[in-house]
Amino acid sequence: MRVLTSTQVRALAPMSRVIHCLEEAFRHGCHAPVRQVTGVPGGEEDRLLLIMPACHSDGGAAIKVVTYFPDNPRRGMPTIHGVIVVFDETGAPGAILDGSAVTHLRTGAASALASRYLSREDSAHLALIGAGALAPSMAEAHCTVRPITRVSVCGRESTKVARAAEEIRARVGKQVEVLIPVSTQAAVESADIVCCCTSSATPVVFGRWVKPGAFVDLVGSFSPARRESDDDVVRQARLFVDTFEGALSEAGDLLDPLQRGVIGREQIEGDLSDLVRGRVSGRRSPGERIVFKSVGAAIEDLATARMILAASRG
Repeated sequence: MRVLTSTQVRALAPMSRVIHCLEEAFRHGCHAPVRQVTGVPGGEEDRLLLIMPACHSDGGAAIKVVTYFPDNPRRGMPTIHGVIVVFDETGAPGAILDGSAVTHLRTGAASALASRYLSREDSAHLALIGAGALAPSMAEAHCTVRPITRVSVCGRESTKVARAAEEIRARVGKQVEVLIPVSTQAAVESADIVCCCTSSATPVVFGRWVKPGAFVDLVGSFSPARRESDDDVVRQARLFVDTFEGALSEAGDLLDPLQRGVIGREQIEGDLSDLVRGRVSGRRSPGERIVFKSVGAAIEDLATARMILAASRG
């Protein structure tokens, strides 16, 4: 059994390859039931254990086991820990991969894949709300598919924001200006792409801030009880998701306004599979606002892990 660390995972998985890998995965599909979420006792906030299996048509499979401990940052530890076990076509376990590293890569790649279909092709300013471990991968991913020249990094803790900005600079290169804006509102109001990757339970981006033509990428929340956007963000936009099964089970940004009648189910036009297969149209005009809500999907973990394992074999 091979064991691949986070450093090895990063070295074997350039973002452009992960994005292409996910596009092919969503084009061809796999069997991936909705993940199992179990509460974990202890702590001051809700702790979760998530189990995410997926099976390829050739018999290969992967399962990701993740813990989500929102009180960990107070200990100076990451919120998310996890591992991915990859099984070959005979059902034999072949490798264990660092789950956090794969999650960061595939989450960014999924948003970048959506951006390729839904953001303006001339998008130049990315407003990144959230300065946690996921932030650098989100910035790198969006810069891979669009001609981003400026990234505004927003967050509640100045030390974390500064650290995230430095890592983003290292990933996106000198041609991209990475700055810390005077306020989140100021960053969002001028942004072509707004990416939210926070653990906030209440909105951090508001529809009155989002300019016409902007693409809003909601990544952080995967609980019906949590939202990163207010009603106006989703009310005034065309809506897309990573998978219908996951989003309609876990995406508070959509479930809450759906339950209150703010939006209708028909306003969610498609998922990533629909977009890459051409079953729905992506951006139709420069001025329309578009929202993409992701909660994560096991198909992404399976495809990314198999790609990394194949690369490790040369």
